[in-house]
Amino acid sequence: MSVKRQHKGKVIAYRRKRRRLPFGLSALLVAGFGIGATLSHWGDDVVDPLSTSSLRVPQVSSGPASNRSGASPTFGRCHGAVRVNCVVDGDTLWMSGTKIRVADIDTPEISKPGCQAEKALGEKATRRLIQLVNAGPFELRAWPDRDTDRYGRKLRVLVRDGRSLGDVLVSEGLARTWTGRRQPWC
Repeated sequence: MSVKRQHKGKVIAYRRKRRRLPFGLSALLVAGFGIGATLSHWGDDVVDPLSTSSLRVPQVSSGPASNRSGASPTFGRCHGAVRVNCVVDGDTLWMSGTKIRVADIDTPEISKPGCQAEKALGEKATRRLIQLVNAGPFELRAWPDRDTDRYGRKLRVLVRDGRSLGDVLVSEGLARTWTGRRQPWC
């Protein structure tokens, strides 16, 4: 768009500069749209942890943890967007596509720790939970009076041979018994 202005008695024509988004921001927006379009095509394969309609575990509230063949699933560390049988941290895991919060304990944070000591202890708790859930079949027992937490995770107590796996972590100094709210680890 051309605009004419008068300067010292002369009429000067000049062009207004168009405002443009910085290149980095433009590239980020294009990439975001591309990722969104890609994920919309994969919609049936991605599990929404907050949606109860996407839960794939029959009768998660109690009973032995097993896959369709009757064998106990193998758990590793969670990576990537699609999570089926994996451990997020010392008190959160995915089982058959359902996100589960180990309801009877609280472990140190590893994603946003308050200090380095918390992160180190949280990593130990995570590794130990992986060992515990891979040591054999266990039951998922419902937490009294509450099925899910505010993040949509199923609240369950993991029990093997009548003992809570959370209590094992507590006895090893890797967790605290859940009291209803988080306590600082630093």
